[in-house]
Amino acid sequence: MRKTGIAILALVMMVAAPALGAGYGLKEHSADAMAAAYAGSAATGTDASYLAYNPAAAGLVSDVDFSISVVEILPGSSGAYQLAKTSAGTPSGGSLDPHGFIKSATVPALGLRWRISDRWAFGLAITAPWGLATDYSNSWAGRYYGLKSKLLTIDVTPIVSYQLTRDITVAAGPQIEYAQGTLTSAIDTGTLGALNGIPGSVPGGQDSFARLSGTNWGYGYELGAIDHLTDDLTLGLSYHSAIQHDLRGPLTFKLDDTGIGATIRALTGLFTDTHNKTRLTMPDMVLFGARLDLSDRWTGLLEADWTNWSRVHELSVVAANPLQPDDVTTTSWHNALFGSLGLEYRVDPRWMLRDGVAYDQSPVPDATREPRIPDADRIWLSTGVSYRWSDKTDIKLTASRLYNLKTDVALNPTQTGNALRGTLKGSTSSFVDVLGLQFTFRP
Repeated sequence: MRKTGIAILALVMMVAAPALGAGYGLKEHSADAMAAAYAGSAATGTDASYLAYNPAAAGLVSDVDFSISVVEILPGSSGAYQLAKTSAGTPSGGSLDPHGFIKSATVPALGLRWRISDRWAFGLAITAPWGLATDYSNSWAGRYYGLKSKLLTIDVTPIVSYQLTRDITVAAGPQIEYAQGTLTSAIDTGTLGALNGIPGSVPGGQDSFARLSGTNWGYGYELGAIDHLTDDLTLGLSYHSAIQHDLRGPLTFKLDDTGIGATIRALTGLFTDTHNKTRLTMPDMVLFGARLDLSDRWTGLLEADWTNWSRVHELSVVAANPLQPDDVTTTSWHNALFGSLGLEYRVDPRWMLRDGVAYDQSPVPDATREPRIPDADRIWLSTGVSYRWSDKTDIKLTASRLYNLKTDVALNPTQTGNALRGTLKGSTSSFVDVLGLQFTFRP
């Protein structure tokens, strides 16, 4: 039994790895920016919500303004799997066509700007830049590859901007970020028991469950600049640093009712409740935006953003239980690009219409896609309207549809870390409807 201890641990601890191996970035910090599919966000400073994309937007305020944005993410998801086997080669059992496993979410954001002097301004952005939520039934066919995955972050960024010249504004600020994660997975203790000759073991028929959770505060910084290059052309550039989290919390197990998991625990010390440290990196980003005034009423918008997902080169889990060795999973994520084009049309002094289209590249290669987060390249279509309710208040409404391209899942025991998780082959498809509401106040 002790000879297979490391292999058993790999199955148990990989509860953490898959949820961290997909793109988990969020852009939904401004309903107004979403209306144009975020085109021109890094070059725009019409309200405080744009601080989330470029801290230099703080320097574009005339006096004081405050924005509250709430975005509702409403996904639809389905899977069609043709093959699901245990590592023993037997059918894993359970549903092959899960539905609704990508969960809805509400993403709030706050922004505040205050003009201190002719050259100096202050800003504060509170956003949720990273997050995910999926949840599968405990009995679905791919349960050994994951059940529940949840990541929540809250980022607080105070900003100071300086008017370098009449046309150029620069800004910087620290990022203070709270992260909370929860992951659960099924453990095929029936197969583990059969591999080690425990009487009564049935592969795929005696599941145990693992739950890992953790919290942490992390720190980084932001830099930005906005240049009114000509009377008609504005460019913006910002950098958001990487933030590393060491999530700490309990790792607990619910063992099968037949005693197979309990036997393994008694012989090896594994499957014992303990604490863990899971290292998670939020990658750095570079955002570039442009605004071009085409006429008195029309403005063209462009955005090109880069995320350094290759920084997340490995995922490590360290258990406090000395009988459980560290688990390190090497990833193969690649850097990803986001690009969008948009238009603004000013109907009259009170009404503004915005539209946009975007392409969002997934960082996850086909060879390592996991069902926890079936990440895919996405196409965005967005529209929105802004209404100046009064001299002090704007109301903004936005709607978007995200089309996630169909993706394949092809996982097998020969892949690194999958020796005890079995075979899972099929495809997933999804879409996302996004609704946004924003209020901007000028006291």
